[in-house]
Amino acid sequence: MRKTYIKVLTGLLFATLFLFGGCNENTSVKTINHQSNNVVKKDKVKKQIPQVSNTIPTVSLDGVFKDTALVTPKGKYMILIFETANGPYCKKLRLDIHNNKKLYNELENQFSTYSLNALKNKRHKIEHEGKIMDVDTKTLIDIYNVTSVPTLIFTDKSGKSIFIVPGYMPAKQFLVTLDFVKSGLWLGKNRKNTDVYKALKKFYIKKGIIKDKK
Repeated sequence: MRKTYIKVLTGLLFATLFLFGGCNENTSVKTINHQSNNVVKKDKVKKQIPQVSNTIPTVSLDGVFKDTALVTPKGKYMILIFETANGPYCKKLRLDIHNNKKLYNELENQFSTYSLNALKNKRHKIEHEGKIMDVDTKTLIDIYNVTSVPTLIFTDKSGKSIFIVPGYMPAKQFLVTLDFVKSGLWLGKNRKNTDVYKALKKFYIKKGIIKDKK
Protein backbone atom coordinates (compact mmCIF):
# COMPACT_ATOMS: atom_id res chain seq x y z
CA MET A 1 0.00 0.00 0.00
CA ARG A 2 2.71 2.47 1.01
CA LYS A 3 4.71 2.44 -2.24
CA THR A 4 1.57 2.79 -4.33
CA TYR A 5 0.27 5.71 -2.27
CA ILE A 6 3.56 7.59 -2.32
CA LYS A 7 3.82 7.45 -6.12
CA VAL A 8 0.24 8.67 -6.54
CA LEU A 9 0.06 11.25 -3.79
CA THR A 10 3.38 13.00 -4.31
CA GLY A 11 2.51 13.79 -7.91
CA LEU A 12 -0.97 15.03 -7.03
CA LEU A 13 -0.18 17.35 -4.12
CA PHE A 14 0.82 20.29 -6.32
CA ALA A 15 -2.21 19.76 -8.54
CA THR A 16 -4.39 20.02 -5.46
CA LEU A 17 -2.79 23.25 -4.33
CA PHE A 18 -3.16 24.74 -7.80
CA LEU A 19 -6.86 23.92 -8.06
CA PHE A 20 -8.01 24.75 -4.56
CA GLY A 21 -5.56 27.24 -3.09
CA GLY A 22 -6.08 25.41 0.23
CA CYS A 23 -5.50 27.17 3.53
CA ASN A 24 -3.20 25.77 6.17
CA GLU A 25 -2.58 26.82 9.74
CA ASN A 26 1.17 27.23 9.30
CA THR A 27 1.81 23.96 11.10
CA SER A 28 4.51 21.52 10.07
CA VAL A 29 3.32 18.04 10.92
CA LYS A 30 6.60 16.60 9.69
CA THR A 31 8.49 18.18 12.57
CA ILE A 32 5.51 18.01 14.95
CA ASN A 33 5.55 21.64 15.99
CA HIS A 34 3.83 24.92 15.17
CA GLN A 35 6.60 26.65 13.23
CA SER A 36 5.76 28.52 10.04
CA ASN A 37 5.82 26.26 7.00
CA ASN A 38 3.57 27.89 4.42
CA VAL A 39 2.74 26.03 1.24
CA VAL A 40 1.75 29.24 -0.56
CA LYS A 41 3.77 32.37 -1.17
CA LYS A 42 3.39 35.15 1.40
CA ASP A 43 2.06 37.63 -1.12
CA LYS A 44 -0.84 35.27 -1.82
CA VAL A 45 -1.71 34.33 1.73
CA LYS A 46 -4.17 37.19 2.28
CA LYS A 47 -6.02 36.33 -0.91
CA GLN A 48 -6.22 32.59 -0.24
CA ILE A 49 -6.52 32.32 3.53
CA PRO A 50 -9.48 33.90 5.35
CA GLN A 51 -8.58 35.57 8.61
CA VAL A 52 -9.38 33.23 11.49
CA SER A 53 -9.50 34.20 15.14
CA ASN A 54 -7.27 32.39 17.60
CA THR A 55 -10.19 32.36 20.04
CA ILE A 56 -12.35 29.92 18.08
CA PRO A 57 -13.92 27.47 20.54
CA THR A 58 -13.03 23.78 20.33
CA VAL A 59 -16.11 21.67 19.59
CA SER A 60 -16.56 17.94 19.94
CA LEU A 61 -17.58 15.98 16.87
CA ASP A 62 -17.81 12.54 18.45
CA GLY A 63 -20.99 11.90 16.50
CA VAL A 64 -19.17 12.47 13.20
CA PHE A 65 -15.73 10.99 13.74
CA LYS A 66 -15.34 7.23 14.07
CA ASP A 67 -12.85 5.45 16.35
CA THR A 68 -9.47 5.43 14.60
CA ALA A 69 -8.35 2.14 16.13
CA LEU A 70 -9.89 0.60 13.00
CA VAL A 71 -10.01 2.89 9.97
CA THR A 72 -12.35 1.27 7.46
CA PRO A 73 -14.83 2.52 4.83
CA LYS A 74 -17.58 0.22 6.16
CA GLY A 75 -19.14 0.09 2.71
CA LYS A 76 -19.12 3.89 2.33
CA TYR A 77 -16.81 6.52 0.91
CA MET A 78 -14.20 7.43 3.50
CA ILE A 79 -12.65 10.70 4.64
CA LEU A 80 -9.50 11.03 6.72
CA ILE A 81 -8.92 14.45 8.29
CA PHE A 82 -5.44 15.12 9.64
CA GLU A 83 -5.62 17.94 12.18
CA THR A 84 -4.32 19.25 15.50
CA ALA A 85 -6.25 20.17 18.65
CA ASN A 86 -5.33 23.85 18.80
CA GLY A 87 -4.74 24.86 15.18
CA PRO A 88 -7.08 27.77 14.28
CA TYR A 89 -8.01 26.38 10.85
CA CYS A 90 -8.59 22.92 12.30
CA LYS A 91 -10.90 24.43 14.92
CA LYS A 92 -12.61 26.51 12.22
CA LEU A 93 -13.24 23.38 10.13
CA ARG A 94 -14.69 21.60 13.17
CA LEU A 95 -16.90 24.58 13.98
CA ASP A 96 -18.18 24.67 10.39
CA ILE A 97 -19.14 21.00 10.60
CA HIS A 98 -20.77 21.51 13.99
CA ASN A 99 -22.82 24.52 12.83
CA ASN A 100 -23.86 23.20 9.41
CA LYS A 101 -26.54 20.56 9.96
CA LYS A 102 -26.42 19.24 6.40
CA LEU A 103 -22.64 18.88 6.42
CA TYR A 104 -22.74 17.27 9.87
CA ASN A 105 -25.36 14.72 8.78
CA GLU A 106 -23.54 13.91 5.54
CA LEU A 107 -20.27 13.21 7.32
CA GLU A 108 -21.99 11.25 10.08
CA ASN A 109 -24.30 9.09 7.97
CA GLN A 110 -23.20 9.06 4.34
CA PHE A 111 -19.43 8.80 4.83
CA SER A 112 -17.03 6.98 7.14
CA THR A 113 -15.19 9.96 8.60
CA TYR A 114 -12.07 9.86 10.76
CA SER A 115 -10.02 12.52 12.54
CA LEU A 116 -6.33 11.84 13.13
CA ASN A 117 -4.34 14.11 15.42
CA ALA A 118 -1.10 14.78 13.55
CA LEU A 119 0.76 15.46 16.79
CA LYS A 120 -0.16 12.16 18.47
CA ASN A 121 1.43 9.01 17.11
CA LYS A 122 -1.23 6.33 17.67
CA ARG A 123 -1.53 2.83 16.26
CA HIS A 124 -4.22 2.16 13.65
CA LYS A 125 -5.52 -0.74 11.64
CA ILE A 126 -6.50 0.62 8.24
CA GLU A 127 -8.40 -1.10 5.46
CA HIS A 128 -7.08 -0.68 1.94
CA GLU A 129 -8.64 -2.61 -0.94
CA GLY A 130 -9.93 -5.32 1.35
CA LYS A 131 -6.71 -5.76 3.32
CA ILE A 132 -6.17 -4.65 6.93
CA MET A 133 -2.77 -3.11 7.63
CA ASP A 134 -1.25 -2.12 10.98
CA VAL A 135 0.31 1.38 10.88
CA ASP A 136 0.87 4.39 13.12
CA THR A 137 -0.13 8.01 12.57
CA LYS A 138 3.38 9.06 11.55
CA THR A 139 3.44 6.40 8.85
CA LEU A 140 0.09 7.59 7.51
CA ILE A 141 1.42 11.16 7.45
CA ASP A 142 4.35 9.95 5.35
CA ILE A 143 2.15 7.82 3.10
CA TYR A 144 -0.22 10.70 2.32
CA ASN A 145 2.59 13.27 2.25
CA VAL A 146 0.74 15.49 4.72
CA THR A 147 2.62 18.78 5.12
CA SER A 148 -0.08 21.03 6.57
CA VAL A 149 -3.17 20.72 8.71
CA PRO A 150 -5.98 20.32 8.20
CA THR A 151 -5.52 17.92 5.28
CA LEU A 152 -8.47 15.94 3.94
CA ILE A 153 -8.09 12.57 2.20
CA PHE A 154 -11.09 11.33 0.20
CA THR A 155 -11.17 7.60 -0.59
CA ASP A 156 -13.39 5.19 -2.47
CA LYS A 157 -15.33 2.40 -0.78
CA SER A 158 -12.27 0.15 -0.75
CA GLY A 159 -10.15 2.73 1.09
CA LYS A 160 -8.13 3.72 -1.99
CA SER A 161 -7.38 7.45 -2.23
CA ILE A 162 -9.35 9.42 -4.83
CA PHE A 163 -7.89 12.88 -4.16
CA ILE A 164 -6.45 15.08 -1.41
CA VAL A 165 -7.29 18.59 -0.26
CA PRO A 166 -4.56 20.14 1.92
CA GLY A 167 -5.86 23.08 3.94
CA TYR A 168 -9.07 24.52 5.35
CA MET A 169 -12.18 24.04 3.20
CA PRO A 170 -15.31 26.18 3.77
CA ALA A 171 -18.59 24.39 4.44
CA LYS A 172 -20.11 25.19 1.04
CA GLN A 173 -17.09 23.83 -0.80
CA PHE A 174 -16.99 20.81 1.52
CA LEU A 175 -20.61 19.93 0.68
CA VAL A 176 -20.00 20.28 -3.07
CA THR A 177 -16.89 18.12 -2.73
CA LEU A 178 -18.98 15.42 -1.04
CA ASP A 179 -21.47 15.64 -3.92
CA PHE A 180 -18.60 15.17 -6.38
CA VAL A 181 -17.43 12.04 -4.58
CA LYS A 182 -20.97 10.60 -4.53
CA SER A 183 -21.55 11.54 -8.19
CA GLY A 184 -18.91 9.08 -9.37
CA LEU A 185 -17.60 11.56 -11.93
CA TRP A 186 -14.09 10.56 -10.86
CA LEU A 187 -14.66 6.92 -11.83
CA GLY A 188 -12.43 5.81 -14.70
CA LYS A 189 -10.15 8.81 -14.23
CA ASN A 190 -6.43 8.21 -13.87
CA ARG A 191 -5.61 8.88 -10.22
CA LYS A 192 -1.89 8.98 -10.96
CA ASN A 193 -2.13 12.29 -12.84
CA THR A 194 -4.40 15.33 -12.64
CA ASP A 195 -7.48 13.83 -14.34
CA VAL A 196 -9.50 13.57 -11.12
CA TYR A 197 -8.60 17.13 -10.14
CA LYS A 198 -9.59 18.43 -13.56
CA ALA A 199 -12.97 16.72 -13.18
CA LEU A 200 -13.35 18.21 -9.70
CA LYS A 201 -12.47 21.66 -11.02
CA LYS A 202 -15.19 21.40 -13.68
CA PHE A 203 -17.65 20.33 -10.98
CA TYR A 204 -16.66 23.31 -8.83
CA ILE A 205 -17.21 25.66 -11.77
CA LYS A 206 -20.62 24.11 -12.46
CA LYS A 207 -21.64 24.50 -8.82
CA GLY A 208 -20.34 28.06 -8.53
CA ILE A 209 -17.49 27.32 -6.12
CA ILE A 210 -14.89 28.76 -8.50
CA LYS A 211 -15.19 30.83 -11.66
CA ASP A 212 -14.33 29.65 -15.13
CA LYS A 213 -11.33 31.73 -16.20
CA LYS A 214 -11.93 31.27 -19.91
